[in-house]
Amino acid sequence: MSRHQTPSGVGWRSILCLLVGVLLPAAASAEIKLAFIDSDRIFSGYSKTQEVQQAFNREVQEISKQAREMKAEIDSLQKKLDQQSPMLSEAKRDEQSEVIQKKIGSYESFVQSNWGPSGKISKLNEEYLKPIVDRVHGLVAEIAAEEGYTLVLDAAGGNVVYGDKSLDLTDRVLVGLKEQDDGTRPIPTPPPQGAGSGGQASPSR
Repeated sequence: MSRHQTPSGVGWRSILCLLVGVLLPAAASAEIKLAFIDSDRIFSGYSKTQEVQQAFNREVQEISKQAREMKAEIDSLQKKLDQQSPMLSEAKRDEQSEVIQKKIGSYESFVQSNWGPSGKISKLNEEYLKPIVDRVHGLVAEIAAEEGYTLVLDAAGGNVVYGDKSLDLTDRVLVGLKEQDDGTRPIPTPPPQGAGSGGQASPSR
C-alpha cells in the first residue's frame, strides 16, 4: 500500500524500507554475518495481504467518490453559468464565478489533503500495512538473534545484486507469518520505532 501514486495498488516498499537492518551487539560476534529478505515476495506471497488490499481500496474508493461528486458539482455550476451568462448582470456573473472559484479551491484542497505526499491515503496505507510490517520486522529480528545475523538486507527493488540462496530468509518469514496466523507461533510485541535498525534507504517511488 503505496508509494502512493494512484488510489489503486499497494506499494509495500513505501513502508517496508529498502534496507532492513537488524544489528546485534558488537561483542556478540567478531564477524559480520549477512542475510536478506525480499519484502515484495513476502507481501505477494502472504495470504493476509489481499485482505489488507481490499480494505484499503474500499477506503480509497469512498474518498474518490467524494472527489468525483465535488468535481461534478463544479462542472455543473460552470455549465449553468456559461449558459446563463448573456442574461446575467455583470455583478451576478461575478457573484456566481466567485462561488465556483471557492468550490474549485475546496476541491483542490480535498485532493491535496488526500492524495498529497502526506495526505490521508498515504496515512491509511501505513495504518493498514503497519501490523504486517511489524510482524515481518519481528520475525526477521527473531531469526537474526537466534542465528547470529548482524545485518539483514531487503532485496526488493534490486538492492541485493547477488545473494546465496542459503542466506535468503524470505521463505522462513512467510512460514513464520503462517504459524502466527495458525496460533502455533506467538506474535511478539513490536520493538520501539527505530530499535534494531541498521539504517534506512529512501523509499522507492
